[in-house]
Amino acid sequence: ATPTPTRSLYLMPKITEGVQFPTGPEGKRSTLATGVAVFAAAAAPAGEELAGAIRKARKTWRQEYPEMLTRLVEAQSYSAQRAIAIAEAGLAEIYSTFEFVRGGEVVGVEAAMAAPSAARALHTATVAGSGALPTSLSVPYFGDSLSDQVLVDQVNAWADYGALEPAGAAALCAVANSAEWRDLRGRTFVALGATAELGPLALLLQCGATVVAVARGKPAKWAELVSMARASAGTLVVPLKRPASSDEEIAAAAGADLLTETPELAAWLAETLPALPKGATVGTYTYLDGELNVRISLACDLVCSSLVAKGLCAGLAFVQTPSQAFLLPAGCTEACDESYASSYLRLLRYEPNARPAAPVADGEPTRHAHDGYVPMQGPNYALAKAINHWRAVLARSRDGLTVSSNVAPACRTASMVAGDNKNARAVAAALAGMGNFRPMLVFNAETVAVLMGMLLIHDVRNPASVASPSTPLGHPLELLSAQAFHGGSFRVGVKPAALGRLFAITGFLFPSDPRPTSAGQLQRGSSAESVA
Repeated sequence: ATPTPTRSLYLMPKITEGVQFPTGPEGKRSTLATGVAVFAAAAAPAGEELAGAIRKARKTWRQEYPEMLTRLVEAQSYSAQRAIAIAEAGLAEIYSTFEFVRGGEVVGVEAAMAAPSAARALHTATVAGSGALPTSLSVPYFGDSLSDQVLVDQVNAWADYGALEPAGAAALCAVANSAEWRDLRGRTFVALGATAELGPLALLLQCGATVVAVARGKPAKWAELVSMARASAGTLVVPLKRPASSDEEIAAAAGADLLTETPELAAWLAETLPALPKGATVGTYTYLDGELNVRISLACDLVCSSLVAKGLCAGLAFVQTPSQAFLLPAGCTEACDESYASSYLRLLRYEPNARPAAPVADGEPTRHAHDGYVPMQGPNYALAKAINHWRAVLARSRDGLTVSSNVAPACRTASMVAGDNKNARAVAAALAGMGNFRPMLVFNAETVAVLMGMLLIHDVRNPASVASPSTPLGHPLELLSAQAFHGGSFRVGVKPAALGRLFAITGFLFPSDPRPTSAGQLQRGSSAESVA
């Protein structure tokens, strides 16, 4: 059997197995050419002008993609019909061109998904917990623990400061106040990328859910998950390479690779989910560096679309980054204008965050897009996230599924500030400096993971949530931003990308973690350790 690749193997120059970018005319796989082709195809329903501009920008794509992709979101904002058509066109281009490679054989991704290998079939282990449901939620926050009314007050303080949209604050407060909603016994969640720092696995198990965990085979990490599940009120369901019974055996045999075992994982889930509590919500929480991020995002999408087609899931879930383009919620553009008018950076001609209103169809209300792209992240990151955005829009507004898609604030995750990230020190400095520009806030990953999990709980438990297809939306893209915990990027006066150098400089010189309080005050903490 082919060994499961590890992160170090992923960083080798060439990965020849699994989901792959399409082969070009010269036999090479070009991520740049593919990205341009995908976004040009997505833009086609809006007319040739934008599609042609995207193709023309190929030679300077790394510099121009933020503006081009923000214009694509503006094109989507024209009408609900166009938003859906653009999402369909983008995913159709990906599905028709990307490839799957195994043992030297190259096939299209859809053909691969239709033919899982019987020799690679996965086994199942179930780990039942014996813990009790918690009486309240606890959110770690810079050394403190927030719960009950203290948590509610802090959530509202973040919203008043401008880092969290009012709808997101209301959702978090509702979950904090509802023991009934937090009881997830009898509900099933699938976590693709179960070990992600911002993933909800720990909270879901704590609240009694059945969680199907998909992650690569790392025995030490799986041992932690198995131990966590045993102590929780929930149940963990695990894919295995071989049958196992004891916890030690399960940890040693657990795991499967989404990137290279995509068809087998989809087949295993299709076999496993019917025996679990009905109405599974399938969440995508993966991240890999560079072009691998596109491939792993597509692998997750292939699994999700396969389960949706078979009627095996009731909803999808995503944790989104603020560093993309979004349709702004009401009040954000005005807040940006007010902040910019009072900023000294306006006198230095820094680019404003607020953009002119996007063109809309007759009778449609005024809409504004937000360009949150961070050029350092690159166009592959943008393409990976576009796959998520397009699927979320289609699943809710076309297919009638419940879709939880919430923006998480900037936070210090290991993938950003440590490990294999070549930009880790610069990113850490930028995160340390963001708090010098109100209303920007940066959080620790342990805080954000719980808060994003709470938003997920709200979205699946509240029938009136924006995630529910029965809740009217003014536009399909509102799903992606209505409850955004953007950390201030939707409301800051200067465009976030224009502040990049100032973030880094002030992060090195004056690291700061502002902490708004319920009394309307602002405590200052130091994040100097993040850039040391």
